[in-house]
Formats: sequence, structure tokens, C-alpha cells
Amino acid sequence: MVTNLIQPLIDKPNAKLIRYDVHHSLSSNANSLIGRAAHIAVLDSELFIEKFMVVVGLKYFA
Repeated sequence: MVTNLIQPLIDKPNAKLIRYDVHHSLSSNANSLIGRAAHIAVLDSELFIEKFMVVVGLKYFA
């Protein structure tokens, strides 16, 4: 399954992967310890996703 996702990128010599690190101020609990809280914070915040797409994402999808 991973090969099916990665192989098209490997086959294109000019493909570029970009990673964005996002930091949320979250309380310290079990969810934040395992990284679950950060994933939930991103998915739960429509405002964050909208702003992220306006500031960063549109240059890749326009």
C-alpha cells in the first residue's frame, strides 16, 4: 500500500515534497503524550484549516 502511494513520486524526478510543522498549545495529558491531541486539534479547527490553505495551500492548488 505504501509503495502504491510513494511510487508515483519516485517515478517523477522533479517531484517535491514539502512538510509543514504546526505547533498547538495543548494541555499535558495522555492524548498529547501519544500525539493524538495534535491530530485532533488540526481536524477540529475549521478556522485553522481555512487560514492554512489561504496562507500556504493555495500556491500549490491554484
